[in-house]
Amino acid sequence: MQLIEQLASERFRSNLELAEQLRHSRRQRTLRRAARIEPKAQRRMIQAWRLAAELRTRIDSFTS
Repeated sequence: MQLIEQLASERFRSNLELAEQLRHSRRQRTLRRAARIEPKAQRRMIQAWRLAAELRTRIDSFTS
């Protein structure tokens, strides 16, 4: 009986370690993806700001 409990405990510990490793690798993958996507998002945001500024300028020229 003690052997079964010991095996179960080792199995649980092994599963816990595996889960921690998977969590770490998923976190790393998510960070790499975010780093890859960030420059494109920044470019799109700058483009949107420029367009908004251009539209404000045009609207102001019509109302002045």
